[in-house]
Amino acid sequence: MINNQKENPKQNFLKRSLESYTEFEEKWADALAKFLTRSFGTLRFLILTLIFISLWIIINLGLIPGINPFDLYPFVWLITLVQLFSIVLSITILISQNQETRINEVRQQMDFEINVRAEHEITKILQMIGEIHTELGIAKLDKELEQMEEMTNISEIKENIEQVIEEKNNTSGIT
Repeated sequence: MINNQKENPKQNFLKRSLESYTEFEEKWADALAKFLTRSFGTLRFLILTLIFISLWIIINLGLIPGINPFDLYPFVWLITLVQLFSIVLSITILISQNQETRINEVRQQMDFEINVRAEHEITKILQMIGEIHTELGIAKLDKELEQMEEMTNISEIKENIEQVIEEKNNTSGIT
């Protein structure tokens, strides 16, 4: 990327993009899964399903005069329909969960990168304040401020976290 000196800082900031940002492109299958999940996950759908099954059983027990039963006890067609529907429903739920997982992973990565960027910006501000103190001749020794002015090493933090997790796993017997 060639830096253009004439760009104003605001445009430059807006042009920088987060590495993990990906526009979540919804495929037709994702849209269908979302629609089906929203439709199936309602009290109205549960009531309609119970009414359908009840009517099916009532009709096929011959309790309604003038309507001939078409699926006699043990209701093989009803059982087949319910099993097929449960397969479709479980796959729809899995698709929806996978979609939510992808969205959450992108959001989590974006949050991380925003936090890292904010950490760098805060460190820069603290360094600038330190320079102002030096310029004004304010000499106050503050070890904590000196540590905060140092750039955060993300790799070191990651290694420390992994070490803590490994130690916890070793003490709990998980390998």
